[in-house]
Amino acid sequence: MSAAEITSNYGKYQTGNPLMQRVIARFVDRVMEHVSRQAPSTVVDLGCGEGMIARRVAELGAVDYLGLELNPVALEVARREVPSMRFEQADIVRREPEVGWADVALCLEVLEHLDDPAPAVQRIAEWTGGVAIVSVPWEPFFRGGNFLRGKYLARWGNHPEHVQQFGPRSFQALLEASFRVVRVETCFPWLIGVAAGTRDR
Repeated sequence: MSAAEITSNYGKYQTGNPLMQRVIARFVDRVMEHVSRQAPSTVVDLGCGEGMIARRVAELGAVDYLGLELNPVALEVARREVPSMRFEQADIVRREPEVGWADVALCLEVLEHLDDPAPAVQRIAEWTGGVAIVSVPWEPFFRGGNFLRGKYLARWGNHPEHVQQFGPRSFQALLEASFRVVRVETCFPWLIGVAAGTRDR
């Protein structure tokens, strides 16, 4: 099995399409701009996938990083690709958080997969004593892009694992249920939320 076949998410990040490479690189760069701005000493990555962001966090230097991932295949890839970082197999909702441990809590391209994303957002809020950086596909543009690329045509471009659809307002409202300060910005075709000030602390 080739690396790109391990998971669909890994394949996306390894795409040979030059346009998609630029779009994904711009998204990752934007996320890392927000991370770097915090100069974190601790980062938790909730739903870390195959370690694409972990690799970039490792480049920041002395950062205590913890990546949580439910999929054992993705976790195996992450551990192989970024052996210097710490990873754990866990459900991000069921795993008890180390409250306030992380200067930055990341949760990228996860919430759209969840039947009820609100408990996951609450977990994100519990983990961080600083800032949360959260991303979701920006609909209908994300699925529209898939459709134009000939992906998931029978579903009008919607990925079969995406059970939630977010626009800027609905994403803002979801984050505001757990955070006092939320800013949502666009990074086509994603939405990035930067949130701070948890409501229960």
